[in-house]
Amino acid sequence: MRLLRGVPVPRFQLALVLGSVAVVALSMLPATPKASLSESEPIGKYSFTKSERCFLRKINNMRHRNGKRRLDFDKQLGYVARRHARGMSKNGSIYHDGDLGSTVTRWRRLGQNVGMGGGCRSLFKAFKNSSAHRSNILGQWKYMGVGLDRRGGRMYVMHVFQSRRNPGNIYHYP
Repeated sequence: MRLLRGVPVPRFQLALVLGSVAVVALSMLPATPKASLSESEPIGKYSFTKSERCFLRKINNMRHRNGKRRLDFDKQLGYVARRHARGMSKNGSIYHDGDLGSTVTRWRRLGQNVGMGGGCRSLFKAFKNSSAHRSNILGQWKYMGVGLDRRGGRMYVMHVFQSRRNPGNIYHYP
């Protein structure tokens, strides 16, 4: 077993960046490299992948079991999350998006979770068992987006939570 920020994490469990990111903290984080989506990403045809939908369902099921309203899926947030997940997979590491407050437009409150692991079920279990990630999942949000990328047998994922309808993003997509 190894410790990650003082929290025991079994070796078989997935690596996670612990801690929820509050709006105030967003501006204090260093800028991170932005990844671009593949040229093959069809404009206007954006949709969540099967694995992204797995996280979206699991988040809403957990919220429902805890007496919270289900969150609406937002493609703008999903697109931002997918771009960040692709950047993490390209760099082979996980990190919060310090520019999230500038990348997502027209927001009131933002939150994010990032992680890396083998698949949706095991990675979601690790998010659920982390108090900081669980707090974000059960927070006072209205919308969420999930993005992921796979590389080297690992899944890199980002959840973005926010409170305002149609937040938009600087990429003007989807």
